[in-house]
Amino acid sequence: MLDAVMWIADTQHGLITASQLSEIGFASSTLQRRTRTGGPWRRLLPGIYTVTNGMPTVEQREQAGLLFAGAGGCLTGFTALRRRGVRYLPDGPASGMIHTLIPIDRHRKSSGFVIIERTHRLPATMNLGGFPCASVARAVVDGCRRITDRRATRALLLETVQSGMTTVEELSDELRRAQRRGTALLSDALKDARAGVRSAPEAEVRDLVLQAPIPEPLWNPSIYLPDDTFLAQPDGLIAESMVAIEVDSRAHHSAKGDWENTLDRHTELTSAGLLVVHIAPSRFRANPMKYVDQIVTTHRQGLQRTLPNLRVVPKHS
Repeated sequence: MLDAVMWIADTQHGLITASQLSEIGFASSTLQRRTRTGGPWRRLLPGIYTVTNGMPTVEQREQAGLLFAGAGGCLTGFTALRRRGVRYLPDGPASGMIHTLIPIDRHRKSSGFVIIERTHRLPATMNLGGFPCASVARAVVDGCRRITDRRATRALLLETVQSGMTTVEELSDELRRAQRRGTALLSDALKDARAGVRSAPEAEVRDLVLQAPIPEPLWNPSIYLPDDTFLAQPDGLIAESMVAIEVDSRAHHSAKGDWENTLDRHTELTSAGLLVVHIAPSRFRANPMKYVDQIVTTHRQGLQRTLPNLRVVPKHS
């Protein structure tokens, strides 16, 4: 009997369900003995057991969530995004839950560490390490609808777009079809992505620059010399005055291996005739108007000179 139990558990990351135990004739009294305090098994969720009594692994929690959800269920939200290697997942209780989708006609409620979300729109799934996961766009929308942190929402959505995991169009389509409740921050973050913004610090700068008496910058445009040689892609560019805005987030740049290249880019931009305003996100958050004033002042200075002959291509051209 135990051989049959272990064979099933080995295919499910060390887990087995009450219905599976019943099917092989495992006695309920034996189950009670094995799951009591100090016993060799552990109850993770109603009807879901691990055949070890140690702390469950991430994979075991995810497997437990899927077994609890039942046939046809899948992982979504931050759970699915973590499986895809997304870095900027929010802190807090929502990030640690196992988020699942099930058909609307299945009556099951969330329990323990598992979020059960019933839906009319079960997505097509991708198998990631043996776990069915919703698309990146669906997972972003499902996860971010459950948090109220603007910076975390922006960071997550912009990372998935910038890394190529999903597109603005896919997110727009998913957001259009989602429940409206909880989507305001997602809509704002999507506007940032559509404008060409690549990171949460850039989006924070954009918030205040939009309120300043200057034209909206182009975000992450490509700049070319007169002979069509590529020059640089600054974080922002006020094309009317040829003022570049560089959001010097050390974490963002070092993650891409180009922190040192930022200094070289400054030299290249100024040598080509651009004026450059550097912004450190931590200092910007402490005194945002100081930097906005610098941008406005530099823009006005730029208008008083002959502009360099450069070709500018917006990010989404």
